[in-house]
Amino acid sequence: MWSYFEPELTKRLSDLDMDDSISARVRSALTELLPGGEGTIEDVAEKLGLSKRSLQRKLAEENTTFRKQLNNTREILAIHYISNTDMTTNDMAYLLGYAELNSFLRAFTVWTGKSVTEYRNEHNVDKEEMING
Repeated sequence: MWSYFEPELTKRLSDLDMDDSISARVRSALTELLPGGEGTIEDVAEKLGLSKRSLQRKLAEENTTFRKQLNNTREILAIHYISNTDMTTNDMAYLLGYAELNSFLRAFTVWTGKSVTEYRNEHNVDKEEMING
């Protein structure tokens, strides 16, 4: 499983060095916590050494919410998983903290305007075109 997460985690950590915002710190924490089944605001606040209320206040100062950061992180990770692994949608949903597969599938369609299968097929065609020139 580590091979699935390591590249994205490394990227997130380097992004954190460049972006010191609380939003970036939340997304970085979520990237680490979600695969372990910990994706609540309480989990993130604890990881960042803040109270839940302080975290909410700091996010509000950046005109965002925990929910927006959670959804953004899930979207980025889902696209990473689809583009770089052969992981099943069930596994992706689980690793992204969705209790039900259908919730993940609906969210993915909202994010991309495509089903997971459509997105994967288009991405595979793009890869083949790059390889075959």
